[in-house]
This record gives sequence, C-alpha cells and structure tokens, in this order.
Amino acid sequence: MTVSTTTNKISYIGNGIATEFAIPFPFLETAHLKVYQLLNDIQTKRTDWTVSNGNMIFETPPANGAQIVILREVPLTQETDYQENEILAAETLERNFDRLTMQVQQLKEQSERAVTVDIFDDTQAADLLPSIRTAVSDAAAYAQEAKQAEENVSEAEMNISTLLEVKANVHVDNLSAIGKKNISSLSGLGKKVVSLVFGASGCEYTAPSNGAFFIGKNSEIAEEYLYADIFKEGLFIYAKGIISHGASSLNLLLPVRQGDLVRFNHNLSGSTNVFHFIYANGCE
Repeated sequence: MTVSTTTNKISYIGNGIATEFAIPFPFLETAHLKVYQLLNDIQTKRTDWTVSNGNMIFETPPANGAQIVILREVPLTQETDYQENEILAAETLERNFDRLTMQVQQLKEQSERAVTVDIFDDTQAADLLPSIRTAVSDAAAYAQEAKQAEENVSEAEMNISTLLEVKANVHVDNLSAIGKKNISSLSGLGKKVVSLVFGASGCEYTAPSNGAFFIGKNSEIAEEYLYADIFKEGLFIYAKGIISHGASSLNLLLPVRQGDLVRFNHNLSGSTNVFHFIYANGCE
C-alpha cells in the first residue's frame, strides 16, 4: 500500500438522515480510526459505527447540524521484530514505512493545531501557556468592562432622553418669562384665582402656582402709571412696566412662577384697583 495523501482526518456536518460517510485517506486497521462529534457545544466520541468498502457507516445518523470528525490515530509504536538473516518481505517493509508515514502525518496534524512561537522567540512552552491563560482572562475582563461601559452609556442615554422629555413638556415652569408670556397669550386666559385690592400703598401677592397676573385698568386710574416688581425668594428678579397713562383701555398678562412675590406700586392716592391671578389654559 502507498500513502498518497497527506491528510489523516475528514470533517462532515450531519443532517439527521445520512448514515454513510466516506473515509478519503488510507488506514492500516479500523482500530486506528476515531470519530468525534460536536453538537450544541458538547463534544463526544462516537463508537456506533462500522467500516465497509472504505466508508464509515453509523448505526444512528448524526443529528442535523452535528459536526463529525473522522480521524486516523496510529499508535506511536513499532511492532515488527526483524530477525538476523531472515528473508525480508516487501509487504512487511512497506507496511512499516506506511505506518511511519502515518505517524508523521499524525504529528503534523497535531502540531498544526498547537500554539507555537516565532522561530526567534525563546519563550518556553511552560511559560507560554500561563501567559495565554492570563491574556484570555484579561480579554474576558476587558470584554466585561466594555459591556458594562456600554450598559452605562445606554442608561445615560435613557436618562438624557427622560430629562429631555421632562424639559420639553409644556409646563410653564420650563419656559422663560418671555416664553411663559407668549404661551399665556396664545392659550388665552384660564380660571380666576384671587382678586387683589390695590390700595394707596400698593400691594403684594405670592404666586400660588405657575401662571400669570392679568392686570386690568379701571376708570379710576386714567392717565396714571402702574408697575409691578417681581421677586423670587426675597430677591429682586425684574421689573415690569404695566400701564402707561392716557390710555382708555389697558390690560397686561404678566407671567410668574410659583413662589414669585409680586409687588405692585402706583402713583395714585386712595385708588382701588382689582388684579386677578390666572393660569394659562392647559397649564393647570
């Protein structure tokens, strides 16, 4: 027999039906054949097979998707005992050479699956394996850190999204003074909360909620001046000129936030005026 191929193994994928698989390489004994199966990441050794006409026949067909490897594993021994001056049969000599060739091919197949170093690298095998294990462990740790970082980014994005949703709502508290005034003007007046008596010395009122003061002029304050100062937690925020003199009909919507202190002043003596605190529609 000759050994005309350099391979000593063949791989197949089962389909749950086929039971017969070709063995495309020579072998001396069926005992030299080994069969391994990988299914669902579990490796097993198959022994339920026979050989007929160069084919391997399984009793039970390999499952669909199962990986099958037929491998030739020749014992690394030499069992022929040559005798002095005996006639050396060509078949015996050839079989031993075939066995040696198969053993070499077997070692070659194993070495090709082994981890090696560069020819100029003096790293010892005993040192190489621990470094590989350390690298694998470090890679797993880095992967976990990357996964955690990705989860943190995802959580941050969700928090930002939630924050943007909150900040983008139509509640008047999220608007500037100008924005509140514009929204109030667009939405129209809401419900009346309180009437304020505006005496000679003016008056003060703390806004109970986000909304606006609707300040109307009555006939008693014709050709006079009104203005309001807005305070937040005791601090002056801004002043609003309200009504100029000489107008026959005036009113103004003055936006405020909850807790703002509104202080009204005027230059009248003994005049009484009514002010209403209202919500902008849709902002209750």
